[in-house]
Amino acid sequence: MLQPSEVTAAKLLPTIRARLAAELLQVHGMTQVRVARALGIKQAAVSHYNTKSRGLDADLIKRFPEIDRFCVDLGRQIASGISQTEQISRIDVFCEGLEHTVRFCEYHKKVSDIDPSCAICFPSPPRP
Repeated sequence: MLQPSEVTAAKLLPTIRARLAAELLQVHGMTQVRVARALGIKQAAVSHYNTKSRGLDADLIKRFPEIDRFCVDLGRQIASGISQTEQISRIDVFCEGLEHTVRFCEYHKKVSDIDPSCAICFPSPPRP
């Protein structure tokens, strides 16, 4: 069983990073080395994201179409020189917002094979 924070670390963050890497490479014409520096990751990870051999979870993209909009906007800001501290803060706030939705709870149950009556994510009523 995975904790919700483990799902974020193992699935959501890599999906966001993969989508951001694609945005920076394809739209902003950055090199893999420059993308790696901007995102604070290894160039090899950018290469894996670029070849789609790692990172992007199609189910998460489908469940959370706002990931694309977020990455387009953040990619533009990264290409314009936003600090890594600000980038981390924005990603953290974005992930926290997703974590507190019914859609994330359903995804958590799916990838963690948790009982459908689970109330880990929402001891009180969730947001839609």
